[in-house]
Amino acid sequence: MQSVKTIDSVLWTKVKLGDLDAFNQLYDKYIDALYEFGIQHTKDTDYVKDCIHDLFLDIYKYRKKLSDVDNVKYYLFKSLKRKINRKFKSKLSLFSTEEKKNEIRSEYKSIEEIIIQSENTSEIEAKLSAALTSLSSRQRKGLSLKFDEKKSYEEIAAIMGISIESVRTLIYRAVKKLRNEI
Repeated sequence: MQSVKTIDSVLWTKVKLGDLDAFNQLYDKYIDALYEFGIQHTKDTDYVKDCIHDLFLDIYKYRKKLSDVDNVKYYLFKSLKRKINRKFKSKLSLFSTEEKKNEIRSEYKSIEEIIIQSENTSEIEAKLSAALTSLSSRQRKGLSLKFDEKKSYEEIAAIMGISIESVRTLIYRAVKKLRNEI
């Protein structure tokens, strides 16, 4: 019994010599597998069928120029993938030039907005950091307990050993000072 690789190689050689029966056998043998492979790359089933038919048309059309291949199945799958990608790229180029320009402009705007936002965030963070250093250690601790650790006024009062009213005043003054400095 001949191996699949040898059978494929014999068919391939016959196709190169113009044997239509060998061509049909190769087509019948791989059409379903190529279709399954193709729809993994695009869900457009008609498009996949067109690519497969184009592939086999090219094989028959250029049969005299085909080189010998070690693995016919690999060659077919690789060629189909290339065809699908090539046609997909050509479909993408059908956009008008004006649409492309608008797309590029909006992309630049997006990048510009991101840069500006990043700069603003950095500036605010620098101001906040400087403002935090101007607070007393008790104010920083009170803010940390309130906003970082999400503690209630009662819990902060117990931790810091001061009255609830003093905690409220401490945090109020710290926030007011931060607002004035930022």
